[in-house]
Amino acid sequence: MLKRIAKSKAEHISAAEAAGKVQSGMWIDYGASVNQPDVFDAALALRKSELSNIKLINCIALRPRAVLDADPNAETFYNLNQHFSGYDRRKGDAGQAGYFPVNLGEIPDYYRRFIEPLDIVILKTCPMDENGNFNLGPSGVWHRAMIERAKMVILEINAHLPFVHGPENFIHVSEVDFIIDGDDQRTSELPNPPPTDVDRAVGKLIAAEVEDGACLQIGIGGMPNAVCTQLLDSTARDL
Repeated sequence: MLKRIAKSKAEHISAAEAAGKVQSGMWIDYGASVNQPDVFDAALALRKSELSNIKLINCIALRPRAVLDADPNAETFYNLNQHFSGYDRRKGDAGQAGYFPVNLGEIPDYYRRFIEPLDIVILKTCPMDENGNFNLGPSGVWHRAMIERAKMVILEINAHLPFVHGPENFIHVSEVDFIIDGDDQRTSELPNPPPTDVDRAVGKLIAAEVEDGACLQIGIGGMPNAVCTQLLDSTARDL
């Protein structure tokens, strides 16, 4: 695991001061799902009239993004999204967001080799532990790769973000430029819609093909939920 070295000791600042680090033309990355910032996002939205040509990268927004809601005509903020949530899809339909086609397993390599160093990475994390580490919680995807080459790293602290173990699920304080206090909102959850009759019918067909000892990747939505429900009643074991 490569470590980024911050230019100076991490400084504790306000959300408004952190948003003040953003300059026109910058690329800002909010990360994925539960790691996306809320307090910083609200502070940055207030600067809409002061800025121009801000590109925002993110993935699966679980809450409305203040910068997008404040800028319905995408005059200042334009979103490039790696995977749409329902909210993201509505912003795409409105012309505020574009889809950034990716192969999920290759995204760390994109950041390390092909994407220019990001101007600012801003992520929500757990509070710092006794070893100077900030935990990324349950969305440990490609955030380590984002951090390694970022020009600036800002963390928004949330005491209610669940702690999750993993060798690449930490950011050390020596890699961080600025730290801001979050609002300690509870972590958002994706809704769990009940399967439709079609979901159940297809799920039954899929479950019938699963053999003992199979390794399954389960996605998000009614269909994978239906498959898992059918598997509870199947004879397949050791999955």
